Amino acid sequence: MLRDDRQVAINLVVEALLEAAHVHQEGAELLDGQDLSAALRALAEQRRRAALELGEHVRRLGDLPSEPDADLEAAKDLLARLQVAIASDQRDQVVQRCRHAEEHLAERVREALEEDLPADTRAVLESIPGVPELTAALGTGSGAGHGP
Repeated sequence: MLRDDRQVAINLVVEALLEAAHVHQEGAELLDGQDLSAALRALAEQRRRAALELGEHVRRLGDLPSEPDADLEAAKDLLARLQVAIASDQRDQVVQRCRHAEEHLAERVREALEEDLPADTRAVLESIPGVPELTAALGTGSGAGHGP
């Protein structure tokens, strides 16, 4: 089955949402007990819910939602744990990784919005908070001004 450009673009957003959720959950576990941990868990859950909702839109377009590569995620997790373990500022390492996942997500959303999408799908994509909202949620000013 060949996918059209709309299906591909939306599936890439679903994958990016799930990857971001995974990164945020992993970050929350690495910072367990710190104030940022709860915010990351909440953001991970928000991203998972958005992926489920957008997955329904993929189905309506005649495709099945994609999922991130589990082996690649495991390798990235191992590298991230090593980086956090040797970092002088573990919190900063986690925030940087989360910000990178959100920037990737924002790029995928921008690309998907360039497609000719049904109005309800476009509304879901436009409702996904971007990098500035992430920075506010994380309560950090570092890297402000980046993103959409």
